[in-house]
Amino acid sequence: MTGLADPTRLRDTTLALVEIPSPTGDTAEVAHAYAALLAEVGMEVEVLTEPFPKTPIVIGTLKGDRPGPRFVFSGHLDTVPIDHAPPYIDGDRIYGRGSTDMKGPCACAAEAVRVISSTGQSFSGEIVIVAIGLHEAPGGRGEDLTWLLHERGFTADMAVVCELSAHDVAVAHMGQATVEITVSRPGDATHELRTPAGTPNPIHGAARVVDAVKARNEELSATTYPWVGPETYFIGEIHGGDFYNRFPNSCRIVGTRRWAPGNTIEAVRAEYDALLAKVAEETGLEITLDLKLVRGAYSIDENAPLLKALQEAYKDVTGDDLKPVGIKTVADGAMFSAAGIPTVYHGPFGEGAHGDVEYITVGELVRATEVYLSMIGKLL
Repeated sequence: MTGLADPTRLRDTTLALVEIPSPTGDTAEVAHAYAALLAEVGMEVEVLTEPFPKTPIVIGTLKGDRPGPRFVFSGHLDTVPIDHAPPYIDGDRIYGRGSTDMKGPCACAAEAVRVISSTGQSFSGEIVIVAIGLHEAPGGRGEDLTWLLHERGFTADMAVVCELSAHDVAVAHMGQATVEITVSRPGDATHELRTPAGTPNPIHGAARVVDAVKARNEELSATTYPWVGPETYFIGEIHGGDFYNRFPNSCRIVGTRRWAPGNTIEAVRAEYDALLAKVAEETGLEITLDLKLVRGAYSIDENAPLLKALQEAYKDVTGDDLKPVGIKTVADGAMFSAAGIPTVYHGPFGEGAHGDVEYITVGELVRATEVYLSMIGKLL
């Protein structure tokens, strides 16, 4: 089935999707456009507008001519809400917000289905495309995919998340949570000279929290996990006080916590609770934790049949080996994997995701589509 991906169609489809603004939380227009595309390429399409009416879930299904496994391509249609120059094409490159992350990859999945449908290719089982709109944190944390997998009961035998890995393949990645710690005291902010002696200063308390987090991060750095390295605590923001000579009543610390496969958000929360309780007791301040999961950790056995099929397909298309790697970035494969669905990551390589200049090449769109077609030929 390889050699049939249409470069012009991939280019035009990607550009058309990129031209529709779709910041996280507001993806209805692009979802309906993508649903129309999936219907055009021969899929039976559902658009689930509840319980997320502003970010519908799109599900397209192409049934084979005999029983077999359910194979899923997964992507997201939302983009980070960061301004970008208007979409345009320059030579082989398609520029615009979402070209790489990840409307180009969504176009690849649709093009793979078009090739199979239009050529009458025989295959077993079902090919399913799932596209969501609550991917990009902090605006989305995969709430729609969580609902689909755990409330609606969506299931499959295997899945490809169409991003994160291109010319290598992630066999493990960290889990991540956003962390917001608030250190506070009762009462209003007051002039420094009118505040009773001995009143605990939330900024000083926050400094103690920072010291404790730094010490714990140094402890974590001593343990290196296969593929992903050490777990980390990170602090990216501190906000406290509102005027130079007013005694503050709160201070806020914001950052991330990343953990290795095998660890859990529950264990991470318990560790934070113990650390912060100690500082609260020592300082007399109230310390609260808001720990929100972005995605869990992910890993796949290096000998898993799905991974081997991907590596073989990549070699068939490119002539090169697809080497396993570990990464710290999180993505939706962790959610499929946690639901018991064997999952790999693969998509076209692009530049500038979340950056000021984002683009993807037509050549990469074609390559990824050809890899998908080869995988389907091996697995279905």
